[in-house]
Amino acid sequence: MTTAPGIGTTPEVAQAETEAREADALLDALEERVRDGDDKVTPQQLAEQRELSGFAKLRAEAARRKAERAAAKAAEQHRAALVANALTVVEERAGRAPVAEAYDRARTAIADMLAAADAHDQAVTEAARMLRSAGAGPMHRYEQVEQDGYVTRESCRVKATRTAPTVDPTTAALAFGDDSRSHIGAARLLAVLVTEAAAGVPTGPGETAFDRAPLAEQAHRHRDVVRAFLAAAKGGKSK
Repeated sequence: MTTAPGIGTTPEVAQAETEAREADALLDALEERVRDGDDKVTPQQLAEQRELSGFAKLRAEAARRKAERAAAKAAEQHRAALVANALTVVEERAGRAPVAEAYDRARTAIADMLAAADAHDQAVTEAARMLRSAGAGPMHRYEQVEQDGYVTRESCRVKATRTAPTVDPTTAALAFGDDSRSHIGAARLLAVLVTEAAAGVPTGPGETAFDRAPLAEQAHRHRDVVRAFLAAAKGGKSK
């Protein structure tokens, strides 16, 4: 005698099943005495015990059914509560309006950022062209370096001043003293912005994300975080 799958044994079910087993055991004992030739067991005793055993089984079955109905009712109440809670979560926290508003703000801000980056790069290109026309020296020169018996040529940065700037001969990169400029690249800027924001790259106190370091250095410094985010996004696991 077992309870239905998924239904816990209640005290009432356990008591009824115990009584049914005890009634069965008494009936088996009386029948065994008759088989052994015990004349003291009467037909009336067997009939009464058989009736008690059957009634005890019915009571056990009734207790199990009652427990099953109670469990089913509790399960339905739990399901209904989950559905109601899910609806509350959707209505209170999954509204589309905040996302749409944030999207509009981000779209405008990103458009402004890209326009500013393009204007910056155009200005650097124009200034670099002017410096090359003015005969400005290169930003780097190669020097021979001897080490362990080998001679190599290594690139060294040429010192620049505000009156004697340097310029890269092939790219839009230039330097006035310690102030060096090169193309930001609107597309690269946007890629770093999105991956940093999505991957949760931290920004130190008192500094903006853009001024933290040159973009190439940012991308190199946080490449593991960004790669992990991009891998998760590709696999459909992004947060």
